[in-house]
Amino acid sequence: MKKLKTNFPPERGAHSSWLATIVIVMTVGAGFAQTMDAVRVISRPLDRKVELPGEFVPYLSVPIHAKIPGFVEKVEVDRGSVVKEGQLLATMVAPELKAQRAEAKAKVSAAQSQKVEAEARVAAVQSTYERMKAAAATPGVIAGNELIQAEKQMDVERAKVAAAESSIQAAEEALKAIEEIQVYLRVTAPFSGVITTRNVHPGALVGTARDTLPMFQLETQHRLRLVVPVPEADVGGIVKGAKIDDSRPVCIRP
Repeated sequence: MKKLKTNFPPERGAHSSWLATIVIVMTVGAGFAQTMDAVRVISRPLDRKVELPGEFVPYLSVPIHAKIPGFVEKVEVDRGSVVKEGQLLATMVAPELKAQRAEAKAKVSAAQSQKVEAEARVAAVQSTYERMKAAAATPGVIAGNELIQAEKQMDVERAKVAAAESSIQAAEEALKAIEEIQVYLRVTAPFSGVITTRNVHPGALVGTARDTLPMFQLETQHRLRLVVPVPEADVGGIVKGAKIDDSRPVCIRP
């Protein structure tokens, strides 16, 4: 067996091996190189269309109750009547209210009579005091204590006149309050619209909102409100000012 000898020195062989390794690694790395396209990032909201059922309802709809209990005297409108704001719908009578008004008027008259009597007493006491004062100019005719008592009595009668005036004012305020309540016996429309429900007839006893059904139901006709139930999952995506497409067919409830 013969031994082979290399003609290259050891340093040169080691250098050639290292150079081959670098070439191989660079060749493999170049084989896996990729190209990428860069685009500009733009911020804009995401839109998503959701079709939901909706319902048109009156923009204003109120039940009309009586302010005070009473009997219906006359009904001016019926279901389907178109009314204007302030138009008379029904008139009522309240016998108890009439009795209260008569009693309040009697109290006003009584207070006025008391004032007249108090003023007459003031005039009489003042006349007596003036005569006593004139007589007291002559020494020994009128005692000084009597003159003082006459003056105090005049002050008492004047105070009674002021009290009578206060009583008159209180009685007149009570009468005014009853007369203001009588205005509610005339049931009028709070706004323009259509009567959709009528629950009363002449002779019926009506009460306040807690006691009976409403006398009428009044709703607007020229202006409607669109009510759309939105699922809870879509509520978070609703922003202020968002537009809806109302060009789809709708069914209006009669």
